Amino acid sequence: MVTFAPLAIFLGAAATAALMFFTFWEFVQTNATESVKKSTTILDRAGFRRKPEEIVITWVVITAALWIVALLFFRPSIIVGLLILPVAAAVAAGIYAGVVRHRLRTRTEAFLNQLETVLRLMGSGLRSGLGLQQTLALVSEEMKDPARYEFARVLGQTNIGVSIHDALDDLADRVQSNETTMMARVIRVNAQTGGDLARVLEQLANTIKERRRMRRKISSLTAEGRIGATI
Repeated sequence: MVTFAPLAIFLGAAATAALMFFTFWEFVQTNATESVKKSTTILDRAGFRRKPEEIVITWVVITAALWIVALLFFRPSIIVGLLILPVAAAVAAGIYAGVVRHRLRTRTEAFLNQLETVLRLMGSGLRSGLGLQQTLALVSEEMKDPARYEFARVLGQTNIGVSIHDALDDLADRVQSNETTMMARVIRVNAQTGGDLARVLEQLANTIKERRRMRRKISSLTAEGRIGATI
């Protein structure tokens, strides 16, 4: 005998949730958008170029998808089905936050992998007679993303009146690592004290190369212990 109870429960919960959603949509959208705007810096560092409204819509879509799957799989009562909705919203927010953190780690690592080449390219440009701003333009032309985007952004800031050293400090804030901080400070100190900036940048490139080599060596030596601890 065919029973329509699960389908009726699903339709009832869906209709009730849809009514609540459209009733409180403006309130939810406003608060969620404000929360996203507070995280604009992190989203920018992770390379997300989407508007806050688009991110909120994506979160709503993921929430709806998770909630529908939960209703179809567990077939709860209408009350329980409605209680599952905020849980689905929290899970969707957690998924999105996890994606952002993953993108941030991946993008930062990609930039740091390019930084040694960037410093050597800048050193070569300075030795050939180019100015600092011209070498940054060379980097933005020759390198791939994310280095191209970040240094093009530095140039864009200098074009609107920001000093090149403040723009590099801003770069160090966006791509947070010891290497980018050292680069920004070395260039600022050299501008104040004078000296061969090309030579200093090449020495910094060698330092970064050795640091990364040592980091890889430590990772390989401790891999067995870390796997054992995980098990």
